[in-house]
Amino acid sequence: MSSRSDSPSLHSSDFALKHPDQSRFWSAYDEDQTEKDDSAMKTYTNKRRELLETLNSLHSTGVQNELDLPQIVVVGSQSVGKSSLIESMSGYGPSWTCTVTLRFHVDTEDKPLPEVREVAFGPKLSDKDEVEKVLRRAQRAILRSTLDTSMFLNDEDLRTRGHPAQTFSQNCICIRVSGPNVPDLYFYDLPGIIANVGEAGNEQDIALVENLAKSFIDRPNCIILLVISCETDFENQGAGRLVLRNPEMKKRTVGVLTKVDRIEHGGEQKWVDLVQGKENALVNGWFCVKQPDPRQLRSGISWEDAKVAEKAFFERTSPWMHLETRFRRRLGSPGLAEKLSGILSALVSQRLPDIQAEISKQLRFVNEELVDLPAPNLADPKAEVIRLLRDFDRKLAVLVEGNQVDSTELSTGSLMYSINQVFTRFKHAIFATTPHFLPWSSQREIDDELKTDLMKTATQFDEEGGWTLDDPNIYHLEDVMDLASRSRTRELPGNYPFLVKKKLIAETVVTWKALAAKCLDEIHELLDDHVKTVITDHFKKHILGGLQDAVISIATDEIQKRFQNTLEQITSLCNSEHTPYTQNDHYFYAYKSKLLGVYKEVYRRSRKEQGIVSSLQGFVPNMRPNEENQQKLFDNITAALTHLTVLGYQGLTATDLTKLLPEDENSPALEIMAEVRAYFQVAYKRFSDNVPKQIDTDFIRGTDRDVDFALMSMDLGHEQCAMWLQEDPDEVHRREDLVGKKKRLEAAKDKLGSVVRTARVGSSV
Repeated sequence: MSSRSDSPSLHSSDFALKHPDQSRFWSAYDEDQTEKDDSAMKTYTNKRRELLETLNSLHSTGVQNELDLPQIVVVGSQSVGKSSLIESMSGYGPSWTCTVTLRFHVDTEDKPLPEVREVAFGPKLSDKDEVEKVLRRAQRAILRSTLDTSMFLNDEDLRTRGHPAQTFSQNCICIRVSGPNVPDLYFYDLPGIIANVGEAGNEQDIALVENLAKSFIDRPNCIILLVISCETDFENQGAGRLVLRNPEMKKRTVGVLTKVDRIEHGGEQKWVDLVQGKENALVNGWFCVKQPDPRQLRSGISWEDAKVAEKAFFERTSPWMHLETRFRRRLGSPGLAEKLSGILSALVSQRLPDIQAEISKQLRFVNEELVDLPAPNLADPKAEVIRLLRDFDRKLAVLVEGNQVDSTELSTGSLMYSINQVFTRFKHAIFATTPHFLPWSSQREIDDELKTDLMKTATQFDEEGGWTLDDPNIYHLEDVMDLASRSRTRELPGNYPFLVKKKLIAETVVTWKALAAKCLDEIHELLDDHVKTVITDHFKKHILGGLQDAVISIATDEIQKRFQNTLEQITSLCNSEHTPYTQNDHYFYAYKSKLLGVYKEVYRRSRKEQGIVSSLQGFVPNMRPNEENQQKLFDNITAALTHLTVLGYQGLTATDLTKLLPEDENSPALEIMAEVRAYFQVAYKRFSDNVPKQIDTDFIRGTDRDVDFALMSMDLGHEQCAMWLQEDPDEVHRREDLVGKKKRLEAAKDKLGSVVRTARVGSSV
């Protein structure tokens, strides 16, 4: 059988010397018990032992700093008999041995070590009288961890100056006991809760010890073994107040009464009420133990004799001998040990899958945090800086090409998405300068219904609507005729100079330069913001050394240079639009032809000269009307279209015949309107394509090329690169903490993995 104990609690050396019940961490199992059990009990005992050994191995990794592992914590006020209770449960016999080790899982500043370190402290012990001496030396070794542990075995540390002892330490003294009659147990023994420290003591120790206890018992998977002495009033014991005021803690508390042989005569009932659950009832109940008294200890009573004496006491002493059978099972340390062992193994069995999942989850989070931290200082800083710059250049290329959308872009929109939005608004803004020609006199009285219909017909080829008669780009018939008349010089009648059309076109394109510049400004701001965002994210680990700022400065300068260059190109495009020109003859003539027909139709309708026009527009081939007076007109239109087809004019419709109607004095104005509007359509299409294309090619893609070249022209000397890669001390410490946590979690994962593999092999056999 074996037992083990740690001291995770925090002590001063003086306190530890005065109080041998210092915190320890115990585990135990009975090597001989299985020989006494039947097959079913043997299986149960082995399973329970495996579970507790698994728990033991997990604690040995130090992973309890990260995980809420199942554990039993012994809590009691000072001098309530915790040490005697533990000794009574640890067994003793001919083959009894004890091994003491020191477990270091925090440094002198109580920060977790990357890896737990266990140091054997002296030889294996077979004499229980030697254990207390070794434990006192081990306490000093824990509190003066800067000294070599071997110095404490012969008390050399007492003659060594310097290396002051810590007041408290979270490191542990581990005691592993082997031998017969030792139950399967594993628990932490905390220092006793103290109410005062005396004249030479430190009052802060009172709060420190209590806070230490709270740090353990607040954990949901902590089973609390609350030790209460019957020698002192229950209400005066701080450990009881600490635990029993919390309903949640009471659910996972096992109570134990010590020194029951020292209860004042007549005062037994209040303690019996606890055992019977009438007062401060606990889910796991209250137990009673009776340790050897001072006289028996002086006589050197054996462990076996002490167990016999304890059993005899409860069988022969009132009121304990008169309790019901169910309560009498709670009398004596063997029943307590069995209860604790069962509760702990059941909790371990229940929690193991969750622990395994939590380890994997925390490992994933740790690995993610490590990835986010900068790489540690490298032997070749220049190569690392070049790698960073090349990786950034690839990200910049992806940004410019728009081939990839990351999580940030999903919420804010990619660069190219935002740029296309700007280009779309630019196109709408250019089209908003469309000259709206209304081929009727503004002085002519036209009812609102007809005027609305005429406007709809006149603008039927516009790509966008939304304008009204208050629009500044509206030109009525008399406006165009007046401009044409005032522009005539020596032209023959019916002819007007090209200057008229040029002037109307110029009035349209005059605002295009400002609109194009506004478009470029918006793109400039977008590109600058997105590039800075990529730089900030990519070089977020290299702020301290100035690498991030250096790249931002270079990129900003190159973007500004590209902006100025592109602005010049855009200005040149705008200037070229001041002079009408196109090689897109087909589109121009086709659009002009359609518009001229529409304008003539609207013009005649506005003058109510719409008889023949209406007939031509309402003509439906192959549908001869029934009315006799309409049949002749239908036949004439059909004949005209047939003869024109024979003459080679293919694809004509009856509406096209309106172009053959006789001209009047306003026909030149309609011609000018159609030609100017047709040219606007050609120029608008061209300009709304050319400006975005120029910005994309020269500014956006050009920035990618220029930034790449400029970054590779940086000072990439060894010293400069080393300075750029210098780390923030906080990040260095953070990495060390994460690496340590990762090692502890991986060690715990390996321990659990081996347990699972062993279990699978066992089940398959």
